[in-house]
Amino acid sequence: MTTKTEQAEKAATLTAEALLRIAEESGLPIEAILAGAHAQIVTMMVTTMGGPVTAESCERAAAQVRTLPSLRALSLAFAAPEGHA
Repeated sequence: MTTKTEQAEKAATLTAEALLRIAEESGLPIEAILAGAHAQIVTMMVTTMGGPVTAESCERAAAQVRTLPSLRALSLAFAAPEGHA
């Protein structure tokens, strides 16, 4: 039997794969794909669980990611300098 956590992890993996495939096939930038997906997900959450539960879920997620850097910012922070000043 699969737990809800395992189901959520599987769904997250499938969603990530689908979003990357959509970006690749459409030629749209990943930022546009993510913005559209976010809008759809929040809308579906509201229609499924209601506004208060959706807002609480989004607020918890925001608190967990608010201070995290992007991969681009992280790679720049750890990049070795090149050349001479």
